[in-house]
Amino acid sequence: MRKTQTVFNWKHVVALFLGLSSAAWAAKRPQFSVKTFTREVNGMTVVSLAGTMRIEVCGDRAIHVVASPTSEIPASKVPVAIQPCNAQNFQIVSAKKKIKLSTNALTVSVDTETGALTFFSRDGKTVLAEPKEGGKQFDVPSLFEAKTWQVQQTFLSPPDEALYGLGQHQEGILNVRGIPIRLHQANTNISVPFMLSSKGYGLLWNNPSLTDFNPADQLIEVDAKSGKGTFTTGAKGSYGFLLASDNKDQLVVDVNNRHVIDLINMWTPSAASGAVGLEAHKEYEVGAKGGPGGFQLSARLPRDTSTFRSEVGQAIDYYFFYGPELNRVIADYRHLTGEAPLFPRWVYGYWQCRERYHTQQEILGVGAEFRKRNLPVDALVQDWQYWGKYGWNAMKFDESIYPDPKGMMDQFHTLDEHVPISVWSRFGEDSDIYKRVNAKSLLVQGTPWTDFFNPEAQKTFWAELKAGLFDYGLDGWWMDASEPEFDILKGRQTFLGSGESVRNAYPLFVTKAIYEGQRSTTDRKRVVIFTRSAYTGQQRYAAISWSGDISANWTTFQRQIPAGLNFSMSGLPYWTTDGGGFFRPKDQYTNEAYHELLIRWFQYAAFCPIFRVHGWTSNAEIWNYGPRVLDVATQFDELRYHLLPYIYSSAWGVTHDGETLMRALPLEFPSDPRAKAVADQFLFGPALLINPVTTAGATQRSLYLPAGHDWIDFWTGKRVRGGQTVTAEAPLDRIPIYAKAGSIIPFGPAVQSASAKADPIDIRIYPGADGDFTLYEDEGDNYDYEHGAYSVIPLHWDDKASTLTVGERRGSFPGMLEHRTFRIVRARESKGVGIAAPEKFDTTVEFEGKAVSVHDDGSM
Repeated sequence: MRKTQTVFNWKHVVALFLGLSSAAWAAKRPQFSVKTFTREVNGMTVVSLAGTMRIEVCGDRAIHVVASPTSEIPASKVPVAIQPCNAQNFQIVSAKKKIKLSTNALTVSVDTETGALTFFSRDGKTVLAEPKEGGKQFDVPSLFEAKTWQVQQTFLSPPDEALYGLGQHQEGILNVRGIPIRLHQANTNISVPFMLSSKGYGLLWNNPSLTDFNPADQLIEVDAKSGKGTFTTGAKGSYGFLLASDNKDQLVVDVNNRHVIDLINMWTPSAASGAVGLEAHKEYEVGAKGGPGGFQLSARLPRDTSTFRSEVGQAIDYYFFYGPELNRVIADYRHLTGEAPLFPRWVYGYWQCRERYHTQQEILGVGAEFRKRNLPVDALVQDWQYWGKYGWNAMKFDESIYPDPKGMMDQFHTLDEHVPISVWSRFGEDSDIYKRVNAKSLLVQGTPWTDFFNPEAQKTFWAELKAGLFDYGLDGWWMDASEPEFDILKGRQTFLGSGESVRNAYPLFVTKAIYEGQRSTTDRKRVVIFTRSAYTGQQRYAAISWSGDISANWTTFQRQIPAGLNFSMSGLPYWTTDGGGFFRPKDQYTNEAYHELLIRWFQYAAFCPIFRVHGWTSNAEIWNYGPRVLDVATQFDELRYHLLPYIYSSAWGVTHDGETLMRALPLEFPSDPRAKAVADQFLFGPALLINPVTTAGATQRSLYLPAGHDWIDFWTGKRVRGGQTVTAEAPLDRIPIYAKAGSIIPFGPAVQSASAKADPIDIRIYPGADGDFTLYEDEGDNYDYEHGAYSVIPLHWDDKASTLTVGERRGSFPGMLEHRTFRIVRARESKGVGIAAPEKFDTTVEFEGKAVSVHDDGSM
């Protein structure tokens, strides 16, 4: 039932209803009155003489806001939300100057004089607010591409707020508050318009067009030849800079000879960001360098706001999520946009990549060499050019170099190894597949790229992929250049309309085509997609992203850590890098300085959600770099496999509970103010604090142990109080790792592949607090787990009673080990832990599925 009320004293309407820039709004300030507001089944609609705003309740902690300058509320072109906003448990109260919509967890208040929204927690504290005037704007002047951008939304952002997410970028910035960021897909740059706040909320900007977060609206004139210019400040504060250019070579900005932006790579994104504190009313020298196509430099003045401005859009459209726990925000975001399926168990092992394996004999030989050397591995990736004479991305093997694809895959599967293969979204115009797809008008207009926005193109692409590759037994899909490469959508039409209106969402539809295609073909093999770009909701399509074609140097390596953490805080749980860097030095096999970088990168990669290396024109297998690299890399490869029971169980938490594998400290410790800015440490799963070493020659590193917990050194068992910065030992064969007190970590036996039976399992207890862990197991592949074919064994540590309880096993699946052996070890300084099993365990539990408790009588 719809209930309509009239509000008579709404003096003027926010810029939402005016369609004016903030300057025009301030100058004119016209007076308007609201006609009505209407209670809907799932929220309310507010109508004025100049536009319409709808507030929908998606749940107690999730609100959808859509504001249009017309009487219509348009539907989104890109369905990022797959759950309807149909919650009905809310109340609406109308007062003289406010209309308040309240759920059990939050309140949304509409200011009847200005139309501004404010979000309150249940106890009345402001969580997020729009400015009273100019928060919503349409047809806003812009410095980039179109003269005006169609939609803009501004929020207040207090100085003590930190913001995270927005995808994966290369500048090494963790806290993006006040930073002007161009959300535009490119090689090495992934744009996901979702952010988290230290204030306990998340915000999804639901617009797939090119978007500026915190637009930089002050153009800086720089001489094209010398690259020099000047910039005069206004107020004292943090100034953000945005440098836009082509996707080549460099993006560099200096202010008074100080680097503010510094990206050097064979490929760069189309824009890069930076910020620096500057004095008031002072002239600064500015230098800028871009690619050969020219560049544009602009600045954002200091202000306590955060703004989203999009080039194309019929309406302002965003989702607000309230925690206040940020892990809950991510879980709610995934519930709305799609849960992340569980990958097959082998995906969580080691991936060996290189550019490229050239023949069937070569790749089979490398697979056999791993087994001969007893080096754990689960995936060997076949990169491009396997199509040979058939033309670019022909989706078939050239039989002169790969004579028996089916036999090849059978041999790999006998070795218990898997082969994902590189596939592109574009086709060579000399290939038969191009001719077939083009004949059906399934390409983006005027290009060889598939128009994945077209459902028929999605089906056709999968049909070609199935016939040409999947039917041979290939195990996964490396969807390269899924941005798509070089912004080919700009200025062209797609099935859903102009390329400008959907340009950031292309990778979402690429992964949709393959995921839905394979799921419709079989449920016996879980979908595995590895892709260079991502967009909101892509986690539901079994997608892993990586950080693109990056260079092998210490600065780039350092920047991968905040890049991956922000990607994870954008709600997408699976990410990795080219371990060792993609563009490697020509003398990579003998260059000892590079070997140190490779070792440190490999150590970090072992704790990324997906563990892999890769390299341009490289035989990137670890035995090619000498005994020192091989020795250290082997230890961390083996450590990854020991941890597979812990990792796979944590991955179940991602799928079942909306958890995150790579957890930034602000995500996990929001009440610790010192954790806000930590950009080079993270939790891997719920227990392990990982502290990569990213400085050449380092044998120690400083790190922060979050407050509220004791921490136990993984290598020595020594307990350290949290809330302090410590200096940890970091010889070349080790990075500092700490376990949170109260953690339980299942530690598996030495195995060569992920599918090997994990028995016995060492149950490592890190005392100092109560702890829980759920050991998850299933068949390792197929989708029977979706129908209950899995088991969980709850583990609980009672620290005060010094008692471990192995709870009753729930569930079963074909091939399950009915009898399990759990070897219990309690970490202590006198009993070293680390990689090697202790000489003696505290006790052993022969588990038959019934609950059993073991007490530490002093021997544990």
